[in-house]
Amino acid sequence: EGWVDEMEQLPACERQAVRKSVGPIRFVLVKPCKLAFKIIHSTTKLLPAWYNVLNKCKLSQRIMPCDIATRWNSTFDMLTFALKYHEAIDIICANKNM
Repeated sequence: EGWVDEMEQLPACERQAVRKSVGPIRFVLVKPCKLAFKIIHSTTKLLPAWYNVLNKCKLSQRIMPCDIATRWNSTFDMLTFALKYHEAIDIICANKNM
């Protein structure tokens, strides 16, 4: 009720231009989203490795917040976390044995 899909109201050529311009941003958001999901759901391998990396980096032990479509601020929270914990994220992503 009251929701309007503004993309549907645009002409087809403008809709395509908007999707094209937003594409790189969506692509960048995929990696932290997938990483957060995998850390949370891999309790036997990736989650303990995450905590070990956090200890080595002397960061507080936290789980990376997920991007949730129904929570308006979740993308911001996830990206803020990724900036603060970038060293640990780089280490965990560089380890190809995970």
